[in-house]
Amino acid sequence: MAHRDIKPANLLVRDRELFLIDAFFCQVRPSAWRQSVDLANMLMLMALGSDVERVYEAALRRFTPDEIAEAFAATKGVTVPGQLRGMVMTDARPLAKEFSQRAPRRSPIPVHRWTLRRLALTAALLGGAAIAVLTAALGLRAAGFSP
Repeated sequence: MAHRDIKPANLLVRDRELFLIDAFFCQVRPSAWRQSVDLANMLMLMALGSDVERVYEAALRRFTPDEIAEAFAATKGVTVPGQLRGMVMTDARPLAKEFSQRAPRRSPIPVHRWTLRRLALTAALLGGAAIAVLTAALGLRAAGFSP
């Protein structure tokens, strides 16, 4: 499951135990990219109240170094919720960079990957919209409306 909205306002601490709340945007079967982005957001959020080294070491108990590297390779400004982005920007440390330096080197992962399927769906959608506009225009013209 992916929460999709990890930010300080959605964390609750009770008796030294952390709870993730407000599951409105959860995805039951998130993509690998979504899981990676959520991991990076979670690690940066925890590092705001701690230090990167401590959070990175704790993360290694549940994730591999390659999974952490992939998380920060997929993370861009648009993938970080606004509240978290504001807090990260006011923090003096370059958190994402510090995590990336500890993890194995990875090439950046684009937010959108253009596949043949995605291109075909986009073309079909644009074609359908063009046909709908043309049909509506011809219908209005046949009914006596003119621009």
